[in-house]
Amino acid sequence: MPELPEVQTIVTELKSGVQGKIIKGIESFREGTVEIFGDELSSDESITEVYRRGKYIIIKTLRNTIVVHLRMTGKLILDNQIPENLKHIRAVISLYDNTFIIFDDVRTFGTIRIYPASMSISSLENLGVEPLSESFNASYLKDRIKNSKSPIKNILLNQQIIAGIGNIYACEILFRSLINPTAKPHELCNDDIVKIVKNTKEVLKEAIKCNGTTISDYRRVDDKQGSFQNFLQVYGKEVCPLNHKILKIKQAGRTTYYCPVCQNQEIIK
Repeated sequence: MPELPEVQTIVTELKSGVQGKIIKGIESFREGTVEIFGDELSSDESITEVYRRGKYIIIKTLRNTIVVHLRMTGKLILDNQIPENLKHIRAVISLYDNTFIIFDDVRTFGTIRIYPASMSISSLENLGVEPLSESFNASYLKDRIKNSKSPIKNILLNQQIIAGIGNIYACEILFRSLINPTAKPHELCNDDIVKIVKNTKEVLKEAIKCNGTTISDYRRVDDKQGSFQNFLQVYGKEVCPLNHKILKIKQAGRTTYYCPVCQNQEIIK
């Protein structure tokens, strides 16, 4: 699933390509991909803003808010034609300058939802803090997890606490922080919390500079790959940078990669 760096890369590129342009229409090729919660999208709406919230892509017009969630395998491709070799096109937003925003999704879990601009959107309102914002700091994280009994890895994946972090980056953040992913909040000291916040910001910023991580399906809007996969230290690896064997365990239905030597909570303490 595209996480914060991948979504931010898409938003940055999409914004430069479509902001200020006028929507001609939207066409859906699969039932359930496009959901409309108000009037149909008008054919004369100018795109006023493109931004990210968590893992969501938001395209604003004066009358509507278009919310795109890529889920597991969704891609947005910006082109001046619809490529014939794309087999999994689920929807297309066409603009009057003959630009197309193409929504391609192999596993069909992704969605495009269109809301009236005045409508509150619970999926966005319920998101936690943005991890690259000043609001995400040690004090915030400590307060949000103090009563939790969940492992720290699961907490990092909780979108109502921190918006945008997924499995790949949670593994990398905890490795850099030398913290065992199974550790509970009461087992973490204040320095651990500070390290998690610091490394969250560093890992995400580095990944954004690399235009995200391409493991399988993720592509940028020009259909090119990201490159942060070349800098992963534990995710998908057999050994860590110090040549210790990486362990794989299941947490919250996801595979966690970690080094039992580098991230040994007993050694850290």
